[in-house]
Amino acid sequence: MKKILGAFILFLAFTFNANAQDKAFKKVDVAVEAKKNASEMADYLKLNSTEVENFFHLFEYKFNVLNENLSEERKAELARIIDLKIRATLSPAQMEKLEKNTELLKKLTH
Repeated sequence: MKKILGAFILFLAFTFNANAQDKAFKKVDVAVEAKKNASEMADYLKLNSTEVENFFHLFEYKFNVLNENLSEERKAELARIIDLKIRATLSPAQMEKLEKNTELLKKLTH
């Protein structure tokens, strides 16, 4: 009887621990967050409407992937990929201006 009670208590402890980890992750509204990122970037770099739309789709992709509760390693890889795509799209002058605003660049890539 003691073994059954002990196993039951361990089962409950692991169940509560697993639920606590699931609740810590919050999904975001993809469209809203992507629009925020694209508009902040557009305001800072004075982008045209086509560029804004392209970056909106990039950030939409980013938030869709981030909603999957990734490991830290995969998040770092996603940030690297987003950074490379931004660098490939912007002109050198625009990228230089964006690099000066490290806070915005980090927000856009992470």
